[in-house]
Amino acid sequence: MLVVLFVVMAITVLSLAFIAQSDMELSVGENMVLRTEMDYLAESGLEHARGLILNPQDLSSAYWTGAVGQQLTAGSDDYYDVSVIKLGECNYSINSEAYRKKAGVKVGRSRLSAELRLDPSIAYWANTTDSQRLSSGVMVSGDVYCPGTLTNNGVINGDVFSGALNGSIVGQHKDVGELDLEWPRVTSDDFLANYTKETIDSDSLPVGSFLPATGSQICWRDGDLELAGAVTIDAMLIVEGDLIVRDSGNVILAPKNLPALFVAGDVIIEDGGRLDIFGLAVVNGKMYVNAGSAGFNVFGGFFVEGGTLETTADSSGNSHIANVYNGPTWEPLGGQSAGALRFDGVDDKVKDESAAGYLNGLSAVTVSFWLKSDVVGSSRGLLFGKEPTGFDEDFGIRCDKAGTFSGAANIIKASIRTTAGCTQIESSSNVQTTNWQHLALVWESGAGLKLYINGKLNPLSYEGPAIAGTISGIDKLVLGQGAKGKYWDGLIDDVRIYNWALSADDIYPPTDGLAGLVSHWKLDEQGLYNIMIVAAPSNTAIVAWSQEGVEEKWSQSAGAFFRSIQRQ
Repeated sequence: MLVVLFVVMAITVLSLAFIAQSDMELSVGENMVLRTEMDYLAESGLEHARGLILNPQDLSSAYWTGAVGQQLTAGSDDYYDVSVIKLGECNYSINSEAYRKKAGVKVGRSRLSAELRLDPSIAYWANTTDSQRLSSGVMVSGDVYCPGTLTNNGVINGDVFSGALNGSIVGQHKDVGELDLEWPRVTSDDFLANYTKETIDSDSLPVGSFLPATGSQICWRDGDLELAGAVTIDAMLIVEGDLIVRDSGNVILAPKNLPALFVAGDVIIEDGGRLDIFGLAVVNGKMYVNAGSAGFNVFGGFFVEGGTLETTADSSGNSHIANVYNGPTWEPLGGQSAGALRFDGVDDKVKDESAAGYLNGLSAVTVSFWLKSDVVGSSRGLLFGKEPTGFDEDFGIRCDKAGTFSGAANIIKASIRTTAGCTQIESSSNVQTTNWQHLALVWESGAGLKLYINGKLNPLSYEGPAIAGTISGIDKLVLGQGAKGKYWDGLIDDVRIYNWALSADDIYPPTDGLAGLVSHWKLDEQGLYNIMIVAAPSNTAIVAWSQEGVEEKWSQSAGAFFRSIQRQ
């Protein structure tokens, strides 16, 4: 009987042990399932933050700072809390905690932390296949898109998506096809149809203006608009023509979900002008920045169809702004008359694309300028009325080491085309020098070309026939390059063009205030202008509309990834 009792007790103990082990295994299994579920829920919290940071259009704030008590399944006992800290314009720290509530107690907690990077984020988009150059005064914090060739002499803290790249960047060079982002579809019709507007009746906003006065979300100008200085626009600005910035202190602030600026034409930052934009700026034309401007800063994104060009001002009052190409050096104190522009003899040049409109058809012309060559005995271009043709038949001036007709050495050649034909001249020998010289070329219908050097009429070694008619054949005016394609190596200063034949007394020394001045490039700019473009996705997230009128969300960030995910 005692033996039987021991056997029963042993069986009972073994059974109890088995039951206890089974209960423990069941508990462990339930905990593992709970932990897995909470880990998944915490990851969902991270993804929740990722989606709202990429597309914050539905938020009242600029970006999502997080929330507590969030659920994937309404009515369940499972929750997650998310907190977001903005580390920079494209970087965020995210903490996500998931848990199950049992009798008001949080159990099965899972905590994850991560850093989110918005990338790529396009700060500057030049939507042209033309070659683009960023000068030494340009700094871009973010990525750059340019389907053509981009030459960077500035600073790019990001990747570049371009057809080709010259110069160094902090990020990587990538093919344009690697970017999965569309140009923002911003049109005046769409935004004017969906938001209230205040019409700007004047073509110039005076110094100290503050708009809008009516609390509208859009300020609209049907034509060109000038910002005269210290102008603040706390709304989207739509300009159906060109936007001209003439002085400093101008600011545009984007409303929530709207761009800061849309310009149907060009943006022109003049000498001394400055514009700060907070938000997305979209320009259908080109951006012209004078080398003496006070600055152009965008805290958001700058998307310009025709790209950005450096310019030099026309002091004649006729707005014949010339574009500066390939980075000639500004020497503010190095000219014969204040500053001058140094050309490297390799590819530097200046172009006035509007010259055909005011030079063709003239029956007389005078062009004068100062020059200082770095070399003698050379064939170098100074000025030409179109892209190089290889022939001295069109309006132009260049140095030549040997005259074609006279055989004279170290000469200056000049030519002109009129409706009656063309003619050219060659100076006397050995007029090339490394000292400062003042040149003037004069022509009037029925006469031959005249060349003045330092105010004296030069005894030509070859003089082509006199020619009547009016000037023809000019496409543009190129400074620093000639008919043969050779580039100028040295300084050029104070270029003036008159629509009549000046006398020797009027030519030298150069006299201000003479009638008939059609273009005057002093080339006195400081060359110290700065452009800063900082990608700020929280400022540029907008609501736009498709061609079919469907509302769409757009952001300058084409993606976002977690740099690291850590369990706490």
